[in-house]
Amino acid sequence: MTVRDKLWKKAGQEGIPLTAAFELLPVCNFTCKMCYVRKSMTEVQALGGLKDADWWLDKMRQAQELGMLFPLLTGGEPLLHPDFRKIYDGLINMGMQISVNSNGSLIDRDWAQWFAKQPPVRINLTLYGGSEDTYEKLCGNGAAFEKVCNAVQYLKEAGVPVKFNCSVTPQNVQDLEQMIAFAKKVESPIEVATYMFPPVRRENGSMYGQNDRLSPEEAGKARAYADYLQAEPKWLLGQAERFRHFVPLDQLNFELIERKDMRMHCRAGHSSFWIDWQGNITNCGMFGSVEFSLKNRTVKDAWTELRECTHAMKYAPVCSGCPNLPLCHSCIAMVQNECGNTDGRPEYLCRMNASAAAHYQQYAETCRRELQHSETE
Repeated sequence: MTVRDKLWKKAGQEGIPLTAAFELLPVCNFTCKMCYVRKSMTEVQALGGLKDADWWLDKMRQAQELGMLFPLLTGGEPLLHPDFRKIYDGLINMGMQISVNSNGSLIDRDWAQWFAKQPPVRINLTLYGGSEDTYEKLCGNGAAFEKVCNAVQYLKEAGVPVKFNCSVTPQNVQDLEQMIAFAKKVESPIEVATYMFPPVRRENGSMYGQNDRLSPEEAGKARAYADYLQAEPKWLLGQAERFRHFVPLDQLNFELIERKDMRMHCRAGHSSFWIDWQGNITNCGMFGSVEFSLKNRTVKDAWTELRECTHAMKYAPVCSGCPNLPLCHSCIAMVQNECGNTDGRPEYLCRMNASAAAHYQQYAETCRRELQHSETE
């Protein structure tokens, strides 16, 4: 166990929120079709407006007193918050190890040089495609593609660490190989996500199990293909071997599967929390069933309540007794967002992982042939 693993284990055991996500605003200069949070400034004003720097820094200081070390600034597009620099500087002065989520389109030389003065642990740039055309189709902002490419160059020149996140959708799946190649070229890691949460938050609960996303079969194939493109052969072959144990869905009688009580098994509500742009604290930004307003609570009191609710929370989806659970890794947020309740069967996940299982075998076989070919050369 690494020192970092020990730190997280101790935080979970003692209820120390080592990390927290601060969703500064839901406003963005992109209009991504699968986004789960985006609102216009008009909608934001109608719902009470944005919290200013003083409000955010007060909550962040309270979180620091509880043990927070790794804050994440996110949105929407957080750089659009009028007080972003004041908030960031305040966290730096607290000695925090900051990460920032951004689409990158606003980062020019001035922003890059400003970040370089007191660099974050990293800036997580979401990469949405490999061309202006793809950015236009997915984000409604084709001109952003060149700006994002420039932003990467500016940040690299300034010595600011960059990590890519890649959300794969029907509009950009054809660019997957190109996006991974771009990340390799600029020597930054890339994390590919082919599962898109239903935008339940954005649509006030009317989109359970729905999104403008890949079919589950396409998402599973894209997941396996992304791993084939970037993983070491040994890991890919090991992953294929693990998925050989995936039980085909037509061999499972879900009505007869014994359900067992499950608890939230991630860091959410145990060693991390999320504060949304309206001032509510929750254990997970994708699971809003448990949240408390910070209007009349301290962060400490809200965190105590949140931890208690998280520890007491039980749910019994079909997943709990399914032999494929170790491979699917479904969580309470996925079950809730797919089914509209916490005890259903997230069929999309079942089908996505069944597809991944089949395609891992195909790409593993391709990998074996490539290894054999290289050995004979």
